[in-house]
Amino acid sequence: MARYEQANDSEHVAEATDPLLRPEERKTEKTPTPLPKVQIGILLFFQLAEPITSQCIYPFINQLISELDITGGDERKVGYYAGLIESLFFATEALFVLQWSRVSDYIGRKPVLLTGMAGLSLSMICFGLSTTFIGLIMSRCLVGMLNGNIGVIKCMMTGL
Repeated sequence: MARYEQANDSEHVAEATDPLLRPEERKTEKTPTPLPKVQIGILLFFQLAEPITSQCIYPFINQLISELDITGGDERKVGYYAGLIESLFFATEALFVLQWSRVSDYIGRKPVLLTGMAGLSLSMICFGLSTTFIGLIMSRCLVGMLNGNIGVIKCMMTGL
């Protein structure tokens, strides 16, 4: 026999959580968690791509500039060319991040996110295989252009 009459929803909640009721009188329903943990985990994993692709060239870019003979043997110019290649990523990302967000409003977040991730992978491979200065510049600009997914990921997080 329940303590409360079941007249409205607030009484149902009170009956289910009332600590004075015996365990067999309480209604115990297992409610699912409101957070989609798998989806959030996937989006956070995708969000790791931005810092990894922006920072991964720092340990070896100076050696790469020296070995490709971009400076013409002048070691003082290595820092200039390395800084140029490193900053191209952030410049192109700043130019294209709003465009990716606008495109995602029209065609959807998922296609834009998957296109960006696939392009990011291919452009990083192109950077690793580049043997000329213009190849390094083009692939690094492509990496920055395709890495505008941070805004799209944040929009997806708010929509979950």
